[in-house]
Amino acid sequence: MNMYAKQRSCVLNEDRLSGLPDDILIHILSLLPLKDAVKGICNASRRFHKLWPFIHTLNFDQYMFPEHDCDYYLEAGRPDYDESTGIWQYYDFLRSEKRMANEIGTWIQFALNKNLEVLDLSFSEHGTVGPQALYDLPNCVLSSPHLVELWLTHCTINAKKKSKLKSLKTLYLNNVVLMDQSMDYILSGCPMLEELTLQLCYGHIRVVLLNSNLKTLKLDIGWFRQRIHVSCPTLLSLDMSGAVEVLDIANVASIAEVSVNRNLIFDFDVYKDYQGIKTFLQTFTGAKTLNLCSWFALVFSAWQLKNLPSPTFSCKSLHLQLDFMIWNLPGILNLLKHCPCLENLIIKITSSYNEFTSQKQLSWYHLYKFDADEYWNMVDAPVQCMIHHLKTVEVAGLIKKKFVIQFLEYLLRHSMVLKKMKIFAKKKTSKICEYEERLLNAPKASASAAVLFY
Repeated sequence: MNMYAKQRSCVLNEDRLSGLPDDILIHILSLLPLKDAVKGICNASRRFHKLWPFIHTLNFDQYMFPEHDCDYYLEAGRPDYDESTGIWQYYDFLRSEKRMANEIGTWIQFALNKNLEVLDLSFSEHGTVGPQALYDLPNCVLSSPHLVELWLTHCTINAKKKSKLKSLKTLYLNNVVLMDQSMDYILSGCPMLEELTLQLCYGHIRVVLLNSNLKTLKLDIGWFRQRIHVSCPTLLSLDMSGAVEVLDIANVASIAEVSVNRNLIFDFDVYKDYQGIKTFLQTFTGAKTLNLCSWFALVFSAWQLKNLPSPTFSCKSLHLQLDFMIWNLPGILNLLKHCPCLENLIIKITSSYNEFTSQKQLSWYHLYKFDADEYWNMVDAPVQCMIHHLKTVEVAGLIKKKFVIQFLEYLLRHSMVLKKMKIFAKKKTSKICEYEERLLNAPKASASAAVLFY
């Protein structure tokens, strides 16, 4: 072996990692998956052995250990069913659950004693068979002044006093049972909270934060609820989905972005339903960005056909997720009329026909008839946003349908300051499609309007 080869071999075999400072080594180990970090420590020099207690992040995930059959332990831990009595035998099951819960509680307390900043607990795979077996969150978690982020999945919170989460900025609750006034107790002790997510939670839900820092609220309501109350003067963004009969929203004057995916079945012939939905929407008339689902297009269609007044929005960006059937057309027009400052229109077309929607939610449609093919040609009244403000239109999804193309042609004919119309659709060929040629050659009210395909 020549001198150069020997030098190269020495360089390749040199342990440069051990020469790094402790802080850098700890940072590297903290970025590795826990299992890899442990293997690296065991196979490295003794110097590494003293560093492992200083790892910043500990991630215990049962799926990191495929050699352990998790399904076996789940099945073994489930309660037994006594066929003779028809009763589930929970005693041994709950006793084992309690023993494991005590162990987990010890781990959590140990971590919190180290001034933990991020805690993420998910019990979705621990073998629960109903709310009675959900993990009871220990009280120490809600009295952790150093926590900045708290993520909880599949557990029960039974707070009895005001929390002490004075540093908490992010709270995420997924499939959590909130006992009694737990939500109130939690929020009353989170003065720094900026982002709150409640996903498929159970129990009494009130989001009341006065003189707080909350900026973002996400509500995903998995089960039909009669009422949810929200009051927060600093709220900037609200994202809500699911089914709720009454959503009390007050004191949200600073809200700037609203996303609502609310899919309920209303009888549009009942006046109280009109008043309730209108009152709900009037809460957001000052938002700059509005994101609505197809259900709201049907609501605005009913109002348009019934000549019922609609609230006027000051939004500059309107996002619509539409089925885009014929009964969406009056609603789309009605929305455009009541967004006089609109600059950006973004539409995602998810389906051209929804049997459930057409049969269940359109009980009123047989009273009204119009020619869908000529609908946009019959619109003669000018739409303010299209004359003065609408600059960008983006459409994605199933855009090749006749009603969609007709609507886009209408926008091109009447949008006098339009700059760009962006079309996002999958193509099997690079050749210009018929609908593309049709839009490219359509009359345009704006000389600077460009139709772009992606």
